[in-house]
Amino acid sequence: MGFAFLKREQKTERLDPTDMGSATERYETYFPRVFAYVYACVGRDKPTQEIVVQAFHRAFQRAGSSDEDRFRTVLFRSARRMCRPVIKNHRPNDGDSLDPREHEVMSLVFDAGLTRDQITHVFHISETSVSSLLMTGLRKLKEQTSPAAVAAYNHLA
Repeated sequence: MGFAFLKREQKTERLDPTDMGSATERYETYFPRVFAYVYACVGRDKPTQEIVVQAFHRAFQRAGSSDEDRFRTVLFRSARRMCRPVIKNHRPNDGDSLDPREHEVMSLVFDAGLTRDQITHVFHISETSVSSLLMTGLRKLKEQTSPAAVAAYNHLA
């Protein structure tokens, strides 16, 4: 009588083969990019694999039927949130002159292949801020690479 709210009706939706193809295509498209980004943040295979699987699970759960931009944003934002504890513990004295945000933006650009506009949606910051972080990171990397190191590398190659 008064306990009808306790009996929730379970709705199960069956996926069409087209939906499964779309999920498989999304996984095959984004897996290498998400894995590269998470690996750059975490640096170990086992936690990276777990984070990537959880990020895909969340993305399919929250934005599985959405357009590509929304799906990609949810996927990378989920991966970023799960990497956050490792990113916060990132020590710049490990031979890396980049601060954690610069490191993250560089990884999203070069490892994940995201555009500046896409990164603005992941970070919730302006495109100007993304550009600034990217340019500062690139400048630091350029300064870190001495002419002697470049000459030695070219000599070995």
